[in-house]
Amino acid sequence: MKNLELKNLGVQELNATEMSTIEGGGLLGNIFGVLGAVGTAVNGVVNTVNTVVNNTVTFGLAQLFTILGSL
Repeated sequence: MKNLELKNLGVQELNATEMSTIEGGGLLGNIFGVLGAVGTAVNGVVNTVNTVVNNTVTFGLAQLFTILGSL
């Protein structure tokens, strides 16, 4: 198998320091990325719980009004 020379195609090699500083990379960028992902997951759980609670309360009130209406 032949090695592909990327330098001939205009591809620049980066060392570890350069890769961590390109386009917001590095420790701080990674922390914000993780926090954003956790925030998105928490929002999904909160939205689901909110929907379940709202549906349960709506159903319970409908049943209560049905029972009270039949008295």
